[in-house]
Amino acid sequence: MSSRKLRSTVTFPVVLRELTVLRVAGVNPGTRRITVGGPQLGVFHRDGLDLPALRSEGFDDHVKLFFAARGADRPVLPLQAVASLDWPVGARPIAKDYTPHRVTPDEVDLDFVLHGHGPAATWAARAKPGDTLWMAGPKMSRSHPAGADFILAAGDETALPAIRRWLREMPAGTRAAVFVEISAEDRRQELPTSADVSVTWVPAGSLADEVAALPWPDGTVYAWVAGEAGAIKPLRHYLRSRLPVNQIDVTGYWRRSAALEEPHERLHELTDLTPGLAVRAAVTLGLIELIHLGADNRDLLARETGADPSTLDLLLSYLAALDVLAVEDGRFRLGELGDELLEDADEYHLTGADAELDLSLLGLLETVRTGRASAALRATFEKDTGLGGAARNAIEEATIWAVPSLLSGHHFEDVRAVAATGHGAGVVLNALAAAHPGIELSLAAPPSALPLLRDSILDAPVAARTELIPTSGAIPVREGALHLLVRALDWLHDDDARHLLSEFAAALPAGAEVLVVEECRPPVDTDPDELGHDLKLRCAFGSGRRTVAAMTALLASAGLDTLRTADIGWSHHLWQLMPTRAPA
Repeated sequence: MSSRKLRSTVTFPVVLRELTVLRVAGVNPGTRRITVGGPQLGVFHRDGLDLPALRSEGFDDHVKLFFAARGADRPVLPLQAVASLDWPVGARPIAKDYTPHRVTPDEVDLDFVLHGHGPAATWAARAKPGDTLWMAGPKMSRSHPAGADFILAAGDETALPAIRRWLREMPAGTRAAVFVEISAEDRRQELPTSADVSVTWVPAGSLADEVAALPWPDGTVYAWVAGEAGAIKPLRHYLRSRLPVNQIDVTGYWRRSAALEEPHERLHELTDLTPGLAVRAAVTLGLIELIHLGADNRDLLARETGADPSTLDLLLSYLAALDVLAVEDGRFRLGELGDELLEDADEYHLTGADAELDLSLLGLLETVRTGRASAALRATFEKDTGLGGAARNAIEEATIWAVPSLLSGHHFEDVRAVAATGHGAGVVLNALAAAHPGIELSLAAPPSALPLLRDSILDAPVAARTELIPTSGAIPVREGALHLLVRALDWLHDDDARHLLSEFAAALPAGAEVLVVEECRPPVDTDPDELGHDLKLRCAFGSGRRTVAAMTALLASAGLDTLRTADIGWSHHLWQLMPTRAPA
């Protein structure tokens, strides 16, 4: 089976819409259906921006709904940006994710499960026609899984809107088994479909057992699970034992327990390197998975991992002190944090592209003193196809959100050919090929990256029609083509970026048109995650996100004149350029 994902993705600008409650109806004793609509479901203008009509093409699309705090008349709202939302500093919006189960150009149906007394359930219980509801999104839609011979869907009552929409839109004849966990018999709903589906209504607490009892179907199985995060963990483990990761989609929609309070000793936690490295070492050794599978003593774990028993004993004891593990009579099991870690272990390996980027921070002192990279990560990524491919994948996934505004922000209908390069170029070509099928496409990348682009990033029909050009440095010039550079400068210090662009500009014919897309840092940035990522990039590559002004100056110094620049959302900016020509 190919590693290519079974569900294709299309992204949209995120738009905040003011909608009005049109109808309210009871679905069953625990569920209320609220239909909203209004002019802002279509194209509208606000805050100097022309905003697009709502698009929702996937059965499990998420929209974000905003609610007022207790005692407030109006919710705290984010600000509308070009293709995304800017969240206010200080008072944070109260926002919850919901899946609309019916979307038309004029109406959206939302089902609210009336559990608890939170802001969403309280609003839904009191909502009446004429009330206002603020909604943002969806930011993306994913297709029905292509190539799947059998669909396995499971979830609790909060997953019913997605399941209901999927069954209604599922291609006729699709073989599927659906399991829905309900808190009472009167929570059942009609689920109309033309697919070949068996629907099993499951009593609370038995969802995983019912799914595991299903005779395993033949062919390619795609599994989709959603519900309370803790309750669906056993299903995640079971499905991972049966299916590759590209055939599984498991999402925790909500949690029963409240979030942990902010630690009191925050400064100590911010400066202590030991917990993070210890947890990552445990994940990388495979300890968390082994203990989950029943290896419960030091000697067995030492044999399985090849670790030094004495040092391993020290690590295990430390992890137990952190509540990652629990120990009794010398036998280990996963603690509460260990159970949580099991779900996301891939994020915490000390090997891989993300880990290499994180570890580059060990050279932060040197980088701060010199302004140069303290790690040769660019060379590492270029030599190691696994690391480089994972890093490129991450940039492609980040770029995809800016693609709709990029396509609408330039007249591609007048373009005959596009010569693309850069770490985010693949997802742009996928969208460009769909919107303008007559354009000739080429994509230049290091030879080691071409198999990843062909087999994973580019959609199969796009890969078949795109000329893949190996290049080890210089940006190829193609006569008569629009040159498209998408995130081509992420891993380059300013001096190296200037040299690359200068050679490219000098080789361009007179009148050549160039588009450059880069992720940029705002002039004033207060987001600790974004700033921390910039520090990693500076340590790893001597680069990082540049401001729009710095990027414009860099392009000019390389011999590229800016004709136009535009904010295309999600921190990405577009430059339309042409080579500088000396006066005759």
